[in-house]
Amino acid sequence: MRHSSFLEVNLGILGENFQKIKKLIPNVKILPMVKADAYGNGLVSVSRFLAQECGVKHLGCARLSEALRLFDACPELMVSMYVFSDTEMENETHRKAYLNYNITPVIHEASDLEIFLNDKDFERVPLVLKVNTGMNRLGLSLEEVEKYAPRLKNRGVQHLMSHLARSSEKLKAGDKSHKQLDKFNEARSILINHGVEIREQSLANSGAIEQGFATDLSYVRPGIMLYGPSSLAQGTWDGKMVSRLVTKVLKTFHVKKGTPVGYGVNVAPRDLFIVVLPIGYGDGINLSSTGVKVKINGFEGQVFARVNMDMLFVAFEPSVEGKIKSNDRVEFWSHDPQDITDMAHVMKTIPYEIMCGISGRIPRVYKVS
Repeated sequence: MRHSSFLEVNLGILGENFQKIKKLIPNVKILPMVKADAYGNGLVSVSRFLAQECGVKHLGCARLSEALRLFDACPELMVSMYVFSDTEMENETHRKAYLNYNITPVIHEASDLEIFLNDKDFERVPLVLKVNTGMNRLGLSLEEVEKYAPRLKNRGVQHLMSHLARSSEKLKAGDKSHKQLDKFNEARSILINHGVEIREQSLANSGAIEQGFATDLSYVRPGIMLYGPSSLAQGTWDGKMVSRLVTKVLKTFHVKKGTPVGYGVNVAPRDLFIVVLPIGYGDGINLSSTGVKVKINGFEGQVFARVNMDMLFVAFEPSVEGKIKSNDRVEFWSHDPQDITDMAHVMKTIPYEIMCGISGRIPRVYKVS
């Protein structure tokens, strides 16, 4: 295991963020999303903390393999997992996992619903149904809801849900999110009119929660906000970044103007003090990181030249020479979510991608404070 570079995940901050969400919507249950290795923070440790310390009863993942990984690691965990996309219902062997573990498929297409309704073993598995309200990614259409509603009367729907496509934008009357809510209500009405009992409902993801939209249903489903960053460009969310990425100074040297640095044609535009860090695209800090600002010992530099697989360069003014030395600790991003938001802006991406992209070469170190 590497010791000089690690992702420190503060579960105490995770708990604080959870409580802040709870304060925003005190009368609604929370279904946290832990897909993509809990947004890079570690599926098992994050899920265990949410279940045991925050009292969460349901968690959301994207793939059946993620849910199985969790229960293989801690079979005693008293929580149920919803599989939101790659349910593998079409595979007879794999779908038996839903019968043997506390895992529930989110049914989002007619072929899977047919399997669910026709396989007698699934009679005791709660039906979680996703409808397509306009995102046009996953979910039954309103026509399919109408078609299947009579067959759902006897068993009911445990949880009806959909997903908002543009809740990360400032909401206004008549926009995409409001139209999706209208369609969601239409799907609900179709089911109710056919005598189908709907026990739970959810629609709000992080952007909707921040804006108080569709937060009066049974559940909300926070994702990115739980781990720190806001999903809005101008959000009001005051959560802290759960993780901080730590590395060290591997080497320092001075270069004169015109000196080539690293792979390709990258020359110093002026005299510079170069700091080499032992992280690169093999760790998830990809090539688009060039230009990202990095502070070391209070001095601000920028990622310079081409990012390597195992290293990158940070360029400083020559006056910094002697004030940064080998083995000094470097906080690539801190618990302030603005750090990773600024990084994402330079990289022309979003914090989600940076967080999820940190590779397994970077160990996760957990603390509670």
